[in-house]
Amino acid sequence: MPIIHTGPDLGTLAASIEERAEAVVSRGDWQKYKEVVRGYWQAIADYWEGENVSGYKIFQDGMPVDGTIAKHIVRDLVAQGSVNHQIIEQLLERGAEIMKTENPRLLKEEYLLAGALTKQASLLKNLAALLRYRWRKGRLLRARDSFIIKSINSGLHDGETGICFLGASHRIIDGLAKDINVIALKDPAKVRAYFQKFMSKKGKHEANRLGAYLTMPIKTTAEMTDES
Repeated sequence: MPIIHTGPDLGTLAASIEERAEAVVSRGDWQKYKEVVRGYWQAIADYWEGENVSGYKIFQDGMPVDGTIAKHIVRDLVAQGSVNHQIIEQLLERGAEIMKTENPRLLKEEYLLAGALTKQASLLKNLAALLRYRWRKGRLLRARDSFIIKSINSGLHDGETGICFLGASHRIIDGLAKDINVIALKDPAKVRAYFQKFMSKKGKHEANRLGAYLTMPIKTTAEMTDES
């Protein structure tokens, strides 16, 4: 399912990202955005609350390890207020398993590139950091996606079920093994479009429509089966 990162997921980058966002839209609009994000995560939490997840394998955006260390990372992020990881912790308590999903080297490179955007004092240095980020960002995302695809393809065996929490900018479905049946709980394209329309001065009506979609309750597996 596509995820929307919240402050605790972004670590030290959160404050600077929020500051930049409020410079583009009003503080009131930014608060409205955060309300939609909270509603989005609540819809996801409500969906998984009623599902039997024993034996399910969780593939999480930004997770470079598995096992005990991965569980420690989840607990640390829960303590910091990450709703994404609160849901994962509950799934683990009910019998799911956390999997290594990402290449730590690629994650570190992306974090350093993003961090450089917020640390430059001069306009010239900030522009240089922005150009480096834009030049490398697409290649880096494709490299991450390639690794994630391999993690899922090798980690899921016949008859097993995976839960994938990935940022909406990732595109992995076409690379997954053909025998993996993908059910998207929310449309990644609509998640991407919501943020784009929200940040656009001319896209408020569409952003409101998409925001209503994002916070809409997700049908359970049983309900999906009944309709098929």
